[in-house]
Amino acid sequence: MPKSSKPRAQSPEPKNKSVLVALSGGVDSAFAAHDLLQAGWHTEAFFLNILPEGQSGTGLLAAKNVAKHLGIRLHCLNEAERFENEVISYFSRSYNMGLTPNPCVICNNRIKVVIGLSLADSLGIDYLATGHYAGTKRLSNGQTGLVKAKDLKKDQSYFLHQIPKGAIPRLIFPLGDRTKKDVMKRAAETGLFPLVQKESQEICFLKGNYRTFLEKRGLFNNLPGDIITVDGKVLGRHAGLYAYTIGQRQGIGIPDKTPYYVVALDRKNNRLVVGKEHSLWSEELLVEHVNWLVSPDMALKQPCTVKIRYRHPGGLAKLELLESGKVRVRFFSNQWAITPGQFAVFYLDDLVLGGGPICG
Repeated sequence: MPKSSKPRAQSPEPKNKSVLVALSGGVDSAFAAHDLLQAGWHTEAFFLNILPEGQSGTGLLAAKNVAKHLGIRLHCLNEAERFENEVISYFSRSYNMGLTPNPCVICNNRIKVVIGLSLADSLGIDYLATGHYAGTKRLSNGQTGLVKAKDLKKDQSYFLHQIPKGAIPRLIFPLGDRTKKDVMKRAAETGLFPLVQKESQEICFLKGNYRTFLEKRGLFNNLPGDIITVDGKVLGRHAGLYAYTIGQRQGIGIPDKTPYYVVALDRKNNRLVVGKEHSLWSEELLVEHVNWLVSPDMALKQPCTVKIRYRHPGGLAKLELLESGKVRVRFFSNQWAITPGQFAVFYLDDLVLGGGPICG
């Protein structure tokens, strides 16, 4: 079995190779472009306008300023309609199904990587680079794997696990061996920092609460229903399942000596199931539509670490491939608030094995 270790070199030697960098307008992608340019790569960049109609951002201006500062060609693409169809529709559909989506995972796969590689092909450019904190590494079987970044607090490999396996050899992550602190320091030294937009922790198309976004766009099914306990006792009424996620404590509106938490969203009967904190612990889940980045045999023959959301530290688990194609994950210890719709990602040390949406 290929053993994984922390990546040391995040990109091949230039040797007259070319790279297309995805500029977002932020400091990470800007410094990634600077790093490749300094390393001798023929570097071009592209910016994707993906904001819904009526929304404006500072990303394009920042990307233009960065490209001008670096002296590289910038390609600007308007992909708002595609983003609406691929990402926002997935986002709203998931909430209406009683699921909790992760649009960044879908965007990286269906928008950034797919469009970036297509543009690179049309320009005759060899590689695609992004400002993600992740890495790639040649495995002992000769294939290229996706691995965690050096800065584990900023590692974004979780968000990249849905990209096609065949795309990994063409991807470069210049920040994979750097820390965020180092990037910020170097960006200031190279004159990039004043040019980029202020970083945001929000999902790019959301300005405020996601519920407000769905309401304004009429993208939810606002059907009131019962709030029940795990043993079936009716406690009150909810305004619509879209407004709740598993593990949620605030906003339920059912006072008690100890707080209630959202335990499940019963879409079939339009009921919000609540319980006490202990009701949220579970040792098993199902994953569907798994995107394998290595041979499934590698993931199935021994325990691996499974993350059930981005900020989850990961739990040791054994994977079982079912006849349906789904994967059963059995944790060695109970995990809190397993949430359908979120993604479970499998790791062997720092190597990403694959992952998919939690379906049960």
